[in-house]
Amino acid sequence: MVDGGSTDATVGVFQTVRKELPSLSWKLIVRPRASIPAAVNAGIEIARGEVIVRLDAHSVPSANYVADAVAQLQDREVGVVGGVWKVTAGAKSATASAVARAASHPLGVGDAAYRISGNEGMPVKVDTVPFGCFRRDLWAKLRGFDELLQANEDYEFNYRVREAGLRVLLNPKMKCVYHARATLSALARQYFRYGWWKMQMLRKHPLSLRWRQAVPTAFVSLVALSGAASAVNVTARWLFGGILTVYALTLVAASLMVCVREGKWSRLAPLISAFAIIHFSWGSGAALNMLTRARWPYEVLAPGRGISPGSTG
Repeated sequence: MVDGGSTDATVGVFQTVRKELPSLSWKLIVRPRASIPAAVNAGIEIARGEVIVRLDAHSVPSANYVADAVAQLQDREVGVVGGVWKVTAGAKSATASAVARAASHPLGVGDAAYRISGNEGMPVKVDTVPFGCFRRDLWAKLRGFDELLQANEDYEFNYRVREAGLRVLLNPKMKCVYHARATLSALARQYFRYGWWKMQMLRKHPLSLRWRQAVPTAFVSLVALSGAASAVNVTARWLFGGILTVYALTLVAASLMVCVREGKWSRLAPLISAFAIIHFSWGSGAALNMLTRARWPYEVLAPGRGISPGSTG
């Protein structure tokens, strides 16, 4: 386990489990303020197994997860395999439940197959999977995860896997519980970083862009431009109002459909908010990265981790 300087009871839990299961080989690496890719690379560097099964915090794999991954990787044409996320609430509140639902709904995450797929079917070729499982020799050949990326490092790694001629597979029989952010503010910070760092990745791999990643940026830019123009132009004012009206009606309709189908009417308002936050946070992060040429806001670069403003990865 690699701990990046957690402030909760993570290390204590690890020490307890290690004492309860002394027959297993346990190693703890403490890397305060290490970025996610740097921490993952550090763990893989000392790993002895031929197959790497990555599991980040907030995740709980199914009992068959590792066995199915190892079996799938016997096919040498498969580079990475991963499972379906079952996104669950990070707390016992209507808001947390709404965040989890928005993060697993097509309106919130587009065609991200691992978030919206069912639990049945054959493995399918996809662009990316979360917490990928792969052979250690492939990781070494590709020189690991890009440590200049503070987010999207897994997508970037999977893109290089596909560029190397190998497949990235989603196996619906492999399931992993993922605990989403518990508050709307945490969701906003998460998706702002996702959008900002996606643009950093696209500077290196522009052909990796997917429509679900382009739409939020285009939409936020359209809203901002039409809003600015509406101050001096009547036509732009009507366009701006029309865009926001259609968008609001779309969010309300989708949220109502979820509540009608699943109940839990207490999460209607936070669900509408969660959808909007995902779109505007992601799009704003990406747009600001482009407008400032990756020089603002500096805090997303995680000062103290060896990253300088304007780095492109």
